[in-house]
Amino acid sequence: MPAATWWQPGVLVLALLLSVTVLLMPAAITPRTITGTASPRPAPRSAGAQTAVRAPEPAALPDGEPVTSTGAGSWHVVPGATGATAGTGRRQLTYTVEVEEGVHAPSFAADVDAILGDPRGWIGLGGVSFRRVDVPDGRPGFRILLTSPGTSRRPDLCGFAIPYDSSCHLARGHRIVVNLARWIRGAHSFDGDLASYRRYAINHEVGHALGRGHVGCPGAGAPAPVMMQQTFGLSNTYLADLNRTEPGAAAKVRPDGAVCRPNPWVTPAP
Repeated sequence: MPAATWWQPGVLVLALLLSVTVLLMPAAITPRTITGTASPRPAPRSAGAQTAVRAPEPAALPDGEPVTSTGAGSWHVVPGATGATAGTGRRQLTYTVEVEEGVHAPSFAADVDAILGDPRGWIGLGGVSFRRVDVPDGRPGFRILLTSPGTSRRPDLCGFAIPYDSSCHLARGHRIVVNLARWIRGAHSFDGDLASYRRYAINHEVGHALGRGHVGCPGAGAPAPVMMQQTFGLSNTYLADLNRTEPGAAAKVRPDGAVCRPNPWVTPAP
């Protein structure tokens, strides 16, 4: 019976293969265990979420064009006086326009002349007139010096007691130091309106040359007086706190919370 002889070994081989498969199946289907601590996934950001942006310090210098940090510390008179007088006031003051060596500002003198000749400025009050001179005849009423921020910070000029760049008036030498950094970048209070800020800066410092001191905001929402420190801000409370670094200066502005609107002129529109 040859057929029976062949069939029996085949059955044995098949049975053996089935037994091996059954023995291996538990290992193949045993779940794999992973150890360790899972890191939390970041929560999805909603479409309307916005990153909070901190408002800039009111007195800080705005970002903007690069500025010559420090000039030579000497100035040259810009020629171009016409001999014309701005205004009809009986008190006539002469002035020079000067630029620090190493500073490039070709339109500065023309801008100053236009500001001082505007009837919304000091000549609009009728008491004073201005005449620009190239070579001082004796002693000019005042000198307007465009000055790099590094030079402006010198103790014999504007100093840096309030640690923000600013312009200033020096009774000694009848000098008005116009800070180049402010002339180029303005102030946060004017919100990018550089032309208005420049008008304010000249009118404010010339006001000091005329004997005017600092004042505060007269009432919420009013146009700021030109003798308010608008370079630093428009809030009485902020300015009063800032001026505490200079003895006696804080008393000039009451911290009453009043906030004005920016204004570059001596006689603004209401």
